[in-house]
Amino acid sequence: MVQGLRRYFIQKQPVDNLDPANVGNGGIFLPFVSVLMNSIDIRLIVPVLVITLASCGSKPSGTSANEAAFDSVRLIPYSGSTAVAVTHQVREYKSWLQAYNNLSDPDSRLSIFASPDDPNLITVFELTKGHKEARNVFSSPHYRETLEAEGVTSEPLLNYFDVKFRLNAPSEKLYRLGVTHEVEDYDHWRKVFDEDEPIRSKANLELRAISTNADNPLIVNILFATDNLEKAKEVINSDELKKRMKEAGVRSEPVFAVFQVPGVNPN
Repeated sequence: MVQGLRRYFIQKQPVDNLDPANVGNGGIFLPFVSVLMNSIDIRLIVPVLVITLASCGSKPSGTSANEAAFDSVRLIPYSGSTAVAVTHQVREYKSWLQAYNNLSDPDSRLSIFASPDDPNLITVFELTKGHKEARNVFSSPHYRETLEAEGVTSEPLLNYFDVKFRLNAPSEKLYRLGVTHEVEDYDHWRKVFDEDEPIRSKANLELRAISTNADNPLIVNILFATDNLEKAKEVINSDELKKRMKEAGVRSEPVFAVFQVPGVNPN
């Protein structure tokens, strides 16, 4: 099953959101991205997380098309600057979600995403108290027992992130597009990246989060919200942005990850 998941994330492309009682809007870690790619021996990366925690907020109330996810969190006692992405197969999404809400720490929750092709292939993003403690927790027998109680049917793929930016405002967009690549210098890359916001805006790409991999701070993960995946990838792969990425010191081809708000029918 693990090998199957790895093949999925290499061939497909993942995205960001969480619980039906709290819409996923912020996004994390490209996150999104990292978890998957690192476990696949690919240099990279959520969701998204495609992650970032510059701000916090309360859970949105009311209902909406995006009410299949949540990523508004209270930061204490979590640092707000470190996070983890966990990808696994579950027996049945709704049952898993109910168990997850009952068993997980509400203060740690960031986002939950589903694969566009498999509603039971889930990626969860959570805040951590630090990478060392998180690695201990996620390798413990208790964690394995919790996964079994939640209805997880595969070995989890784990990846750890340092959050650089996270937008906590709501988004009604259905998909999250994660982009991961390696850079020569993060600060220089970020300067050029920020200057290119007008180009991304024209493609209706909404920046949700930026993170770097815990084991390699030169691997950057960016998470966008979008309703048009093909147009988004077309812009990111355009000659104009490729030139800008080269100027920014990007030294690897971008890896895409696509996620969908769980429980929402795109049609």
